[in-house]
Amino acid sequence: MPERIPPERTKTDRAALREALACGEPLTVRELSQLAGLSEAAVEKHLEHLGKSVEAEGGRLVIGPPECLACGFVFEGRRRVSRPGKCPECRATRIAPGTVQLVTG
Repeated sequence: MPERIPPERTKTDRAALREALACGEPLTVRELSQLAGLSEAAVEKHLEHLGKSVEAEGGRLVIGPPECLACGFVFEGRRRVSRPGKCPECRATRIAPGTVQLVTG
């Protein structure tokens, strides 16, 4: 079996995330994961720190809330970007993911 060698990284994980968010459109964690070449867990971890850096530069990360696909419940006020386990209203587990958008100064 041939040895798998990961592609060479030319930028940091957070720089790759920032570049992916530069399009200015809301993206899900999965989309950011694919664009930046990171796992979804890594994206969730780095977004918190990236948000602080962006705020220091006069911008902000806008987090769009997840929504229950069964009853339409919207998880307003949720600060985490991870998908909730189940809906508090109907207990369904089919939850549309939230989004993240970079808004600059």
